[in-house]
Amino acid sequence: MENIIYLLSHYRYVILLPLAIVEGPIIAIIVGMLCTKGFFNPAYAYAVIVFGDLIGDSIVYMLGRWGKSKFLRKVSRRLGFTDAKMDSARIFFEANPNKTISLSKVVLGVGVAGIFMAGNAKVPYNKFISICLVTSALQYIVYIGIGLLFGQAYIQINHYLNYFASFSIIAAIALLLFFFIKSKLKKI
Repeated sequence: MENIIYLLSHYRYVILLPLAIVEGPIIAIIVGMLCTKGFFNPAYAYAVIVFGDLIGDSIVYMLGRWGKSKFLRKVSRRLGFTDAKMDSARIFFEANPNKTISLSKVVLGVGVAGIFMAGNAKVPYNKFISICLVTSALQYIVYIGIGLLFGQAYIQINHYLNYFASFSIIAAIALLLFFFIKSKLKKI
C-alpha cells in the first residue's frame, strides 16, 4: 500500500489512470487522502478515476461480447450455464440493464462477472457505457469523499473493503454451487 502512495505522490496523474483501470475504489480513497495534502486537484483526479474505471469496464464488456473462447465455453458448461440459461440471462439483462449493470459495479468482488455478462448478453454498448458512467460518477464521489474526510484511515477502510469483497465472492460462489447442484438433482 505504501508503494501505491509513493507512486501516486511522485507520478500523480500519469500513474493514476492505469491504477484506476485496474482498481478504482481503494485508489479513489487514497487519492482523496492525497488531495488533502495537495498532491491532486480533486476535480481532475475525479475525472481521471471515472475515465479509468470506464476504460476497465469497457475492456471487460468487450471480452464478454467478443471473447468466445473454447475454454470459456467449457468452463461455463461445467458450471451449468447451458445455452438456454445464457439466453434467459440475456433476456434478464435486456429487461433490467440499469439494475444489473449498476449492481455489478457497486458490489465489490463480483462486479467483473456482471459486466462480463452484460457484454455476453449483448447489451448495446451505448446503453452499457451510459449506465456505467452514471454509476461510476456517483460511486467515485463517495469514495473520493471518504478519502477526503477519512483519508488517514485508508488502511482500515481497505481492510473492510477486502472483507466485503471476500464475502461477496463467497456468496457468489455459494449461489453458483447451489444452482449447479440444483440443476444436477433435477436431471436425476
